[in-house]
Order: sequence, then structure tokens, then C-alpha cells
Amino acid sequence: MVSFLILAVGCGANGESATSANDDRSQGTKTYSQSRSEPEPTASSAPNTTPKEQEPQSIPGMNADAVLATFLTPGLECRQQVDGGVLYTCSSEENHDLTLLYEGKIMGRSTDRVSGVEARVFRRGTEDFELASQPFFGFLATQLEYRGADGKRAYEFVNHNLRRRNATTTIGKARWTIETSDDSKVLKVASAS
Repeated sequence: MVSFLILAVGCGANGESATSANDDRSQGTKTYSQSRSEPEPTASSAPNTTPKEQEPQSIPGMNADAVLATFLTPGLECRQQVDGGVLYTCSSEENHDLTLLYEGKIMGRSTDRVSGVEARVFRRGTEDFELASQPFFGFLATQLEYRGADGKRAYEFVNHNLRRRNATTTIGKARWTIETSDDSKVLKVASAS
């Protein structure tokens, strides 16, 4: 017995593939309120990768939408990215009410597979940079949720290390790193495994 598989493909005018009005992948970014998970690669569609090219590990229990809400609270505007391992990018560039320039990035494969969070603060004027950046980093430290999160320990880590050039600690299932210079401060949270 012979079986036949019929594959239907929609085509538009001039032989182009048909797309729906909701297909906006060609734009590169989407608004922060939309969320779309990327499909899991199949054996036939997975790119050829060597064992050395492993994806960053996800932070167990961290959700991109919850992190996004945390970045939106102090007035950052966020955009959802379509590819490149970055789920959202956020910035306060358009918010002139804030004395510092704040940026955020949420990395991962999908909303429930976050591999990292990065927050940056840049000096805009002559204010006490440590004092001015502390509320933002302190807020993030107490709001980021994941398996083993401890807001008190995270807040203390941030508060005690904003003047240091480099500091790292592990809190629950995440590794926290602070990097500072005269004009910027960076907080990175990634999987501890």
C-alpha cells in the first residue's frame, strides 16, 4: 500500500508566500505587551551546532513578563525583540523626568526560559551617581523572582557593592554580578549552573 502526503502551501500574488495581517516578524521589534514563544527546533530544522555552542542555561522559575513589569514600573519603555536571544530591550531615553539613563535587557528563548537579565544605569549629570542609581537597582533586587530568590540578600548585595568595580555572588539559582565605572553601573543576573 502506498500513502501520499499532500502539503498545502498558501501563495499570494506573484508566487510569494502568504502572510496574515498579524505576521509582523519583518519589523524586528514588537510592542512590550505582545508575547510570542519561539517554536522548539526539530531535528530537521535545528541548525548545525557543535557541542561547544551551548545555549545559556535558563534561570529556573524566572518569567520574562514579570521581569518586564519590573522594568516598566520606574518608567522605562520596552520593546519585544524577535530574535538574537534577546526577548525585551528597555530604556528610559524618552523619559526626561528621570535624572539617569536606565536600560534593561531580558535574554532567553521564551517567556518562561529566561537566561539572563541585565540592567544598566548611565550618568547624565553631576549628581551622586551611587546614591542616584541605588533606588533602581534596589528595586530590581527585591522584585526579581526565580527559584531561590531572596530579595533581602539581593538588596544587600546591590547596596553594598554599587561603589565597587566588580562583585559577584550566587543567590538561589542565579549568579548576580555588578560592574561599575565612573559613568555606568551594570547589574547582571544569570543562571548559576
